[in-house]
Amino acid sequence: MLRQLTGLFRVQSQESLIKQYTQDLARITSQIHQLDMSLKQKDVGKSKWHKRCYIHGSGLLALFNAVLYVQLADKHFIIASLVVSLIVFLALKWGIDKWYEFFTQRTLRKVERLRAQHQEKLEALKQKTHFYSTNSLIKRFSSGQHQEEDAMTLMDEEMKSKYEELTKLKRELADFQKQGNSQESQVQRDKWFDKVLDIISGGDVKLESQLKPVICGNCKRHAGSYTVSGMRLQYVCPLCNWRYDSDKSDRKDVEKGIERGVDKVVEEKPSLIDSAAVPSDSKNTVVDNVQSQPRLMPK
Repeated sequence: MLRQLTGLFRVQSQESLIKQYTQDLARITSQIHQLDMSLKQKDVGKSKWHKRCYIHGSGLLALFNAVLYVQLADKHFIIASLVVSLIVFLALKWGIDKWYEFFTQRTLRKVERLRAQHQEKLEALKQKTHFYSTNSLIKRFSSGQHQEEDAMTLMDEEMKSKYEELTKLKRELADFQKQGNSQESQVQRDKWFDKVLDIISGGDVKLESQLKPVICGNCKRHAGSYTVSGMRLQYVCPLCNWRYDSDKSDRKDVEKGIERGVDKVVEEKPSLIDSAAVPSDSKNTVVDNVQSQPRLMPK
């Protein structure tokens, strides 16, 4: 008696607690497995009884109606017998369905109760073993490259760096608004939007290292088109109608021209080109080529 009273106030050890819940959960899962197997057996039995009903039942009813047709000469009685046979056949099939449906629903209710009990046991085990607190601490202090850093510190540093980048972009936007709509400010705005996309995407996409300006091999001008290094390039210069296809030409020559022109890009638009750079006879041809052919077609 005294041992039982002291057991009520004694703190249960973690090992005994886990052992107890292991036994309870194993028992519940075993019962759920048995009920699932019982449901499968009920489905097999139902299909067998349907098969017997179709084969043996229809055969017996056909034999019964054949005997009545030979013994009796009244056609009305034979028709009534056929109708009654059909009703009996349908009633037998309905009875089989209802019988198995009753036992199936009862088994499903047992399975639902056991699954709810299983979930309650798991939640109680997590609460008693402080699973959520332990798991959150493990995830917090096992971050970083070597899983030895604090996730909160890393998040604070990341938020601080993002805030500084957004503040810098805000100042640049204010400077653009003061500059007006000049051609140089438009180019800076395009770069500013690239930076915004880079920050939104997480900073993993480095557009400046991937995109390279396309320099015409004939007139050595940049018309605002860019290409991705290593990708196929089909290009038609809108200034002099020079054509290039990386599958038909030597790509190394063009890439050398691209690398030489990265720091010496001439930011010009076709509408602002000096009339001396493009002859007056070829202006209409250049405009038609610009409207009819794409400037950059990467695949």
